[in-house]
Amino acid sequence: MWTSQEQILRFIAESPSKVNFHCLKRHFSDIHQCPPKKLKPLIASLIQNGQLCYTSHFGNSFIEISYDQPRTVSEHVVIKPPWSSIKPLPGQWVVSLCRGASFGGGEHPTTRLAIQLIDDLLHLPRFQDNCQKHRAIDIGTGSGVLAIVAAKMGVGLVCGIDSDPCAVFEARDNIRLNHLEERVKILDDDLSAITGSYDLVLANLRMPTLFGLRSALEKKTTTDSVLIFSGLKTEEAQSLCYFYKENGYVIHQKRSEKGWSAICLARGSFLNEDAEPKQGY
Repeated sequence: MWTSQEQILRFIAESPSKVNFHCLKRHFSDIHQCPPKKLKPLIASLIQNGQLCYTSHFGNSFIEISYDQPRTVSEHVVIKPPWSSIKPLPGQWVVSLCRGASFGGGEHPTTRLAIQLIDDLLHLPRFQDNCQKHRAIDIGTGSGVLAIVAAKMGVGLVCGIDSDPCAVFEARDNIRLNHLEERVKILDDDLSAITGSYDLVLANLRMPTLFGLRSALEKKTTTDSVLIFSGLKTEEAQSLCYFYKENGYVIHQKRSEKGWSAICLARGSFLNEDAEPKQGY
């Protein structure tokens, strides 16, 4: 059975765990009867043209999707490095990101899941009609990508906060790169020190931190507000939903990829929004 580069890319993208060459060889030999001597040139070509890359984790080498060229991460969002060019499709937003030490370049499922939920939310009629009136805060902004996506889609004011000086520096660079200095502010303050109230909260953080935010968020969010949380292992999502239910939030949408999940929680008049949640991209 013939093996194509598209099949290799799809297998790596959809695999629930990281993939090495041994894993690829086993899968394509058993399922597609593709011998290693034919598989190796296909993979080498994908690495050479920038679609795949080698990564190292704890001394082990893996083959992963490369984000050194434009990649579509949601229905309306493409992430690209600054040196590449792309002609966006109608209704598509292009986010330029410098490669740095900060988390959030699109490589990790939690970033893509959060972007997909933001994309879905801000394309609902409720937000399309008056998006510029909304205020968003991105907690633990990292590279600033979630703040950039929200601003590109029309949110009037976005505040990104992070305690890591490196992340603050890189996020500000990415804000300038996307010409959003007037609408996105990156601060190195703690959430408790931030003034004002917000109706959209973005946070791609691990579960203990998300649990710890509830009290502070209650003081910073409006009655009609939405929380988009990512960074959750799939089995953790339900308990976080129950925890925030005490503050009036109910789950509006959930997305999962490779053992990770992101959730969209809403309360107040937003719950009257007549929208059918999507479950995947």
